[in-house]
Amino acid sequence: MTDTIQPKRVLRLIARLNVGGPARHVAWLMEEMDPAAYAQTLAAGRVQDGEDDLGPELAADGLRWVDLPRLGRAISPLADLASLLAVLGLLTKTRPHILATHASKAGLLGRTAALLYRPYARLRGWPRLKVVHTFHGHTFHSYFGPAKARVFLGLERFLARRATWRIVTISPLQHHEIVEVFQVGRPGQAVVVPLGIDLAPFADPAPGRARFRAELGAGEDELLIGAVGRIAPVKNFALFFAAAAALRGRAPELFARCRFLLIGGGSEAELAELQGEMDRLGLGGRASLLGVRSDREAFFPGLDALMVTSNNEGTPVSILEGGACGLPVAATEVGGVPDLLGGEREDWGQGAKLRQRGVTAPVGDAAALARGLERLLAEPETAARLGRALRGYVEDNHAKQRLAADITRLYDQARD
Repeated sequence: MTDTIQPKRVLRLIARLNVGGPARHVAWLMEEMDPAAYAQTLAAGRVQDGEDDLGPELAADGLRWVDLPRLGRAISPLADLASLLAVLGLLTKTRPHILATHASKAGLLGRTAALLYRPYARLRGWPRLKVVHTFHGHTFHSYFGPAKARVFLGLERFLARRATWRIVTISPLQHHEIVEVFQVGRPGQAVVVPLGIDLAPFADPAPGRARFRAELGAGEDELLIGAVGRIAPVKNFALFFAAAAALRGRAPELFARCRFLLIGGGSEAELAELQGEMDRLGLGGRASLLGVRSDREAFFPGLDALMVTSNNEGTPVSILEGGACGLPVAATEVGGVPDLLGGEREDWGQGAKLRQRGVTAPVGDAAALARGLERLLAEPETAARLGRALRGYVEDNHAKQRLAADITRLYDQARD
């Protein structure tokens, strides 16, 4: 009779399952990793009021998790202390071989809990805990003021050296930022594991495109320009509408064929502020807030171009999902965006750069984004070529199965 090899235990921690890349990343790892090799427990906090909740959709798909009701994005000393104790309790209960933390808040609390847990676990003879922390983005600029950003950077440096086995970055440029620019971690500690997505919803984009455009009453000659994501200051969606206004000034006839659609939710105050910006710019019936939508198999194919306006990013899932549909992309040159869109091919002027698989512009530069968008819309053959190139790149490099395989290989290195 042969001994059965028991799976290694993984406790996976995320602050909240809001609509966005980190929550989907976690869900795909829970779904795709072999349970015979790794028995995973997911623990997650709750979304804030007014924040889009991905939890119901994930639960409908069969994902289960431990609810940590006091854990969330906001900083709250009492709630954070309660969450720290809850994570300690989970570590003691599950006795994991690996603690996988995702994004800054879960990384801070999870790794602090690991420091407290390890001496006790050693005394009890439990498995030696190894911590893998994933940077989905970072908070070292564009989130807080300089003083608070320095505090968080100091904490990250301490936790990277004292509490973390491996750091996962999700693009080569993010790896450069984290390791070389902000000097987080020890030499050789950080690895690059690109994001993966579920490609299946985009295998046949035609039906979804027809449905979405029919819903909006979009004509054959009408161009739908989209921005997709949670409404938050770092996403800088005001720039999306500023670029629309700049396009109106540059190419009024082209602008008259366009509709600018923001897909994503936020608080009432954030939505009102964006609506006020649209009104101030006089965009009238040319711009709309569509709110949260779960039919990505329809709204991404239904667009004619995608814009990303963020001040700070890791790897935007919107580019991956839009790219899987063959959308041309104009984006600010931040984080992992240049890695997705490829090397520079041509200077389009006014800050806009043609790349292998899309167009980039400097952060905050509405004129440059408008210039790039104008060329994409006025040159459909160029737009189609870029969309095809991006789709091929996403299909070859960013499937969720590849993500799970890469993480499995990383965890295999942690086996005692």
